[in-house]
Amino acid sequence: MAVTLCVPPRPGELCAPVRFLVRQDSVVMELTARHRITGVEWDERERAVAMVVEITDPQSARPVDVRIDVLETVTAAGAAHVDARTTTIGTIVRDGRQYDVVGTYLGVVADEN
Repeated sequence: MAVTLCVPPRPGELCAPVRFLVRQDSVVMELTARHRITGVEWDERERAVAMVVEITDPQSARPVDVRIDVLETVTAAGAAHVDARTTTIGTIVRDGRQYDVVGTYLGVVADEN
């Protein structure tokens, strides 16, 4: 199931699939505002979470900051580990344990000039 952390691409809009390797359990990254995350899996060879993101032309979509977190899956009886701005991207199995991969929209990238 495809998810977005900001705005989905427009119908028929050309997107390029990019495979990101998330090597830490929490990372902030820059994406185009219009994007679609289409897959997440554990890459044993790379020892990292592989995430496929379809991004639109950076010239036509603002850059946004998002945070990707890899969190050990909590049972229904456990405490919630996400807030209202967080979206579940998918689930992976790493070293025999189940983890949730979640993303949080942090905002538009600040203009440096």
